[in-house]
Amino acid sequence: MANGGIIGPIIEPSSTTENITSFTGPGTFTAQANQSAANIFILAGGGGGGTTATNTSGAGGGGAGGYRVINGHPIPASPVPITVGGGGGAGAKGTNSTFGAASPLSSTGGGQGGSLYVPTNATGGSAGGTPGTSDLAGNEGGYSPPEGNAGGNNSAAPLYAGGGGGGAGGAGSPGASYPSNGGASASNDLASPTASPSPTSYGPGGNSGRYPLASGGSSAPANSGGGGNGASCTLSSGYTGGSGGSGIVVVKEFAQFNAPGVWTMGDVYDYVKAGNWSNN
Repeated sequence: MANGGIIGPIIEPSSTTENITSFTGPGTFTAQANQSAANIFILAGGGGGGTTATNTSGAGGGGAGGYRVINGHPIPASPVPITVGGGGGAGAKGTNSTFGAASPLSSTGGGQGGSLYVPTNATGGSAGGTPGTSDLAGNEGGYSPPEGNAGGNNSAAPLYAGGGGGGAGGAGSPGASYPSNGGASASNDLASPTASPSPTSYGPGGNSGRYPLASGGSSAPANSGGGGNGASCTLSSGYTGGSGGSGIVVVKEFAQFNAPGVWTMGDVYDYVKAGNWSNN
């Protein structure tokens, strides 16, 4: 066909709209037609707050689940499996969240909180609070930028004080007071009214337990990726820590204009004038 001096088929343009898909549990993501890349937000499950087994121990807070944003990641036309990590129970690590099957994108579950009497190697996406004198590092997955932060230690407090769990936005506080604060959360880089369910800030570290307050640790909200609060105690009884919050996976597809094929000069002029043409 002749098209104003250009020989070839006329193929109409196609476009995709910005589209945000949230997964609060396992599922399958299918991209829009002609979509080749997306921003992927992956938050793992938070670690459970530490458990104490004696009458003078305030346990450390759980660490936040690993928090990662991968911009412009290639996505296939075929369906992609999604795993959303669960929060760890009392004294237990959170589980990973993933996007993809073979060599998936992944974030690491948050580390569990520890106590003087229930020691633990609480590394994870963010580390749990520790009764030791050294911080435990986060970013267990070894990612750049890091997926999380260190848990707090008890170097500035009596031995029965646990530190706050590491958060997506900062390290946990040392055990210098009761309770010690967990690390700050981080705002969702994909924030939008339709990006995900509340909350829109993710990955707070769990607070340490408190002595001698007679209550157990509280749990983190669902799909927050937050660490559970550590156990508190009285002089006569111990308590268990709170559970970590489950994770979330969010996929943000871009608005795209696709223009394959051969074009008349008049059509090119019209699309350029409308701001819908790029030579990239």
